[in-house]
Amino acid sequence: MAVYKARQLATIREAVAAGREALRKQASRDPQVFAQAYIAADGVQIPGQPRSEQAPGLARRLQDCLTNGVRHVDESDLQREIDRVHQEVQWLDAQYDDSVVGLLLELPEAAKDSPTVEALSHQMEGLGPGVFRKADIIVLQPDCDGASFTPLTEHDLEC
Repeated sequence: MAVYKARQLATIREAVAAGREALRKQASRDPQVFAQAYIAADGVQIPGQPRSEQAPGLARRLQDCLTNGVRHVDESDLQREIDRVHQEVQWLDAQYDDSVVGLLLELPEAAKDSPTVEALSHQMEGLGPGVFRKADIIVLQPDCDGASFTPLTEHDLEC
C-alpha cells in the first residue's frame, strides 16, 4: 500500500490548519467550508505521488460528494478524504468543548495488523496511549483507513 511522503504529510497538515481556520472565521461547522480551504491549500493528495495530476480530479469528486451528501464510496483515496473532512469538523467541535481534553484513536480491526498503526495506537501524548491533544493535527497514513477519533473528557481519562 502506498503511503504519504514527508512533504505530503506536511502539506496535508498545513491544509488542515487552513480548513480549521476557515471554519473558525466563518463560525461554521459546514464540511464544505472546511473542504474549500483544505482543497485550496493543496490538501488533497494521492499517497506516494507528491505531484500527482490526479489530485485535482480527486478534489473535484470530493466537493461533489460533500455537495450531494455522499458519505461512503468504493474508492479508497476519495473515502479517505471524505472521512478526513468530516473528522476535522468533529475535531474542531471538540476544541470548542471545554469538557473535552483529548481524542482517542479508534482503529478498525483491519488496520490493527499494521505495525505502523499499532505503534500509533500506543503513542503517548501525555494523556494516555492513543489519545491526542485536541489542538493537534493528526494526519493518518492510508493503512489507518477507517479510523476515527472519540472525544474524551477528564473523567474518561481518570476511569
